[in-house]
Amino acid sequence: MLILLALIGHVRAQPLPQPKVGQCLSGYTESGGYCAPMRRGAPIAVPKIGQCRANWTQSGNYCVEMRRR
Repeated sequence: MLILLALIGHVRAQPLPQPKVGQCLSGYTESGGYCAPMRRGAPIAVPKIGQCRANWTQSGNYCVEMRRR
């Protein structure tokens, strides 16, 4: 999953359900062992493994894409 995100990092992706690791992020809701985005504008997030990549920030057990304005 992380490799896929690295390959398409320059394309604005839509938020996808992520495996639940601890508490779900703001804008996500628990659904069957996953944290699912509640709306299209929810932040893009991936489970944190090691350091978050550049232009991403840590939120709980996830790395979250910093919004471009």
